[in-house]
Amino acid sequence: MDDDFTRPPRLMSFVSEEQLDEAKRTRGERVEDGTAQRDRPLFEILKENKDKKDAEFNERFKHRPPKALDDDETEFLDTLENSRKEYERKIADEEAQQLLSFQAAVVAKSSIVQELQETPSVPIIQEQKSAGKRNPPPRPLGMIIKVKPQAKKAKIDQGGGEEPTNTVTTPHVDTDKSLEGH
Repeated sequence: MDDDFTRPPRLMSFVSEEQLDEAKRTRGERVEDGTAQRDRPLFEILKENKDKKDAEFNERFKHRPPKALDDDETEFLDTLENSRKEYERKIADEEAQQLLSFQAAVVAKSSIVQELQETPSVPIIQEQKSAGKRNPPPRPLGMIIKVKPQAKKAKIDQGGGEEPTNTVTTPHVDTDKSLEGH
């Protein structure tokens, strides 16, 4: 046992610089340890390695037969198909309902048009008279209209016993002076 303590401990993983340099000289430069330059970018090398792995994976599973569906999967697919059919049926029903309501509206409108064509037309003269009040005839461009202010009348009754009447007062227009100017 004394021999174990007297011997210096040996480190297995320790390698000196000199040993590394000698190993590099004997085997040559390598890309893995960084002594040689790569001839292609790292991206291309990694992409090529990934493509190789994907091709190997696909090749292994390429010739396998497809897996049969279990009960849960078939039930889910049936439910999905039924819900899709129900949705399409609802859409078809809504379209049919809208088409019927549109056809009913067209029939109602055509009957109204026929009734209007059968009734005698009302004279449009009344409408033209009311339109005349709204738009008075244009005055000559040279005429100047002066509006004289009118004195306001004081209210007699504060209680509001009488309601004011809707009378329209027209301002006094002095047309004589405007014609003299020209």
